[in-house]
Amino acid sequence: MSGTNPLVFVTGATGFIGSHVVATTLRAGYRVRLSIRKAEQEAALRELFPGHENEIETCIVPDISQQEFFKEALQGVDYIFHLASPTPGRGDNFQQDYLDPAVRGTEAILYAALKFPQIKKVIVVSSIVALAPVTALVSKDLEVADNTGEVIPVDVSMPFPEGFAGHALKYAASKVLAHQATRSFLKDNRPHYTLVTLHPTFVLGHSLIQKAPEDISGMNALFWASITSGKTRIANAWVHVSDVADAHVKVLETDIKGGTEFILSRPSISWEQVAKFIKSNYPAVDCKLEPPFEGNWKIDTTAADRILGIQWRSEEKIIEDVIDQQLGLMAKARN
Repeated sequence: MSGTNPLVFVTGATGFIGSHVVATTLRAGYRVRLSIRKAEQEAALRELFPGHENEIETCIVPDISQQEFFKEALQGVDYIFHLASPTPGRGDNFQQDYLDPAVRGTEAILYAALKFPQIKKVIVVSSIVALAPVTALVSKDLEVADNTGEVIPVDVSMPFPEGFAGHALKYAASKVLAHQATRSFLKDNRPHYTLVTLHPTFVLGHSLIQKAPEDISGMNALFWASITSGKTRIANAWVHVSDVADAHVKVLETDIKGGTEFILSRPSISWEQVAKFIKSNYPAVDCKLEPPFEGNWKIDTTAADRILGIQWRSEEKIIEDVIDQQLGLMAKARN
C-alpha cells in the first residue's frame, strides 16, 4: 500500500468501539495513526490488526486533555476520529474522572486541529445520552432526535448516588457537557475542517479486545447481566459495533455539512422478542428474562438513514455475535 493513502488519526483505539473502527478503516484502504498513552500498549494493539503492519503508526499522547500533546500526532493527518472518553465505573470523582477528560479531551483535539490546514474532517464520537436528560440511563421512556440544537441543563454540583446509578449519571453528565463544548467550539471558531458528531445508542457485538469470559465489559457486560439476571440493565435502543465502525468510513466518503450530528441505532428492539430468540436458539444459556418489560426508547435515525445510507444489522445478529463469543470463550476456559 502506498504512503499516499489518506492518514486517519484515532484516539481511543484500544477500546471496544475504537478497535472495530480501526479495523474497518484499515480494510477501507486508509492508513491510521493510533494514539496510545504509553509505549508498552503498542504491541498488543498491533496484534489486533494482522496484515496491516505497514499501514499502522502509533504515537504517545499521555494526556488527551492537553493540546500540546497533539502537535506531533497531527502532522500529515487528513482525518481525525476522536473516540477516547471516560467510561462508566472508571472512578468516583466526577470532575477528575469524568468531566475533565470528556470536555477538555474533546476541546484539546478540536483546537489542536485548527493549526493543521490539511485536516479535512474531524469525527467526534459522543453518545445518545448527550442528547437526553442526564437521568436518561435510569429512565424508562425516552424520545430522542438529532440536530435539534436543544441545550440540556446539567447541574455539575448535583449529588450523585452510590454505585451503578451514580456512575451512569456522571457518565451522562460528562457526555452532555462534552457535546455542548463541541457545539460551542463550532460556533466560536468556524473551523476549516468539517466537524461531525456520532451519537450511538447502546453498542453491542463481537469484541476484538475481550480475551476471557471475565473480561466482558461495557454494554456487552450489561446485556449479558440482563439475560442472566432477568433484570434488563440497558434500554431497548441498540446498535451493532460494526455499524458504528462503518459509519466512520461513510462520513469520510460522503459530502456532509459541518456540524451535522448522526444518531446511530437500529430501530428499537423488543425485549420480549430478545427473550424468545435466546430461549429458542441458545437453550444452553440460562436466559432468565421474562415479560412484561418496562420502558421504551424511541430513536430518530433519519439523518443516518438518509445521508449515510446505513443498513442497520438486525437485533438477532447482535445477540448472536455477543452470545457466540461468550460461549466460545467459556468453552475455551474450560479446556
